Amino acid sequence: MKRKLSILLLIVLLSALLLVPVQAEEQLSYVTDDAGLLTYDEWIELEELCDAVSTKYQCGVYIVTVDDFTEFGSDDVFEVTYDIYHEYTLGKGEERNGLILLLSMYERDYALFVYGDDAEYAFNMTGQIMLEEEFLPYFGENDWFGGFEAYVSTCRDYLALAALGEPVRGNPIYLILPAVGVSFIIALIICLILRAGMKSVRTQTDANSYVVGALELTQKRDQYTHTTETRRKIESSSGSGSSTSRSGGGGSGRSGKF
Repeated sequence: MKRKLSILLLIVLLSALLLVPVQAEEQLSYVTDDAGLLTYDEWIELEELCDAVSTKYQCGVYIVTVDDFTEFGSDDVFEVTYDIYHEYTLGKGEERNGLILLLSMYERDYALFVYGDDAEYAFNMTGQIMLEEEFLPYFGENDWFGGFEAYVSTCRDYLALAALGEPVRGNPIYLILPAVGVSFIIALIICLILRAGMKSVRTQTDANSYVVGALELTQKRDQYTHTTETRRKIESSSGSGSSTSRSGGGGSGRSGKF
């Protein structure tokens, strides 16, 4: 009798376990091509390349294509990309280091999102601009596989440099030279204006001719009054569209048209 009760109890427990829904966490592949831009062979090749790079450098490299990003409930392609990254818990390691490139085909929008200290070390704002200059020209020509391959290959190169302690950074000379050139032109214009104005001035032979009233300079003092800070949005143009740097709320990236 006891044996029958034990068997019956076991059956009840197994039945209860079978009724409990199993909630498996949904995962994304490294390459999710919902827009159908790639052939199967191209998808396999990119998936394997992303896997190799992500595993070697512990920084996830992801690609997502969709027909229309607004179907995800937002009119901001960068926000949608941000949400996808976190909703599917993308990234490698405890800090979930990684980056994701999303293409939306309806109005040719794209976004690049970088997350995690190590990822942002390898891809700072300058690095992100340089990265997009590698893949956007391909997308401008509708060469989807070529653009994605350039994206993943460039990610691999930048991560390799960061691993050596030499992350990609912009050469400051390219920022200094334009500023020096503009300053020189402005100074030259001012000098020419002043020189033209001096032609009508007759030199005085008596110093008293320059004195209008009594002048007493007994004390000289420099006094700090205030600081003016100017901020601007970084914009650049690459390929067939334009893009804008984005940051804040954790992570950073770029978004625009291709």
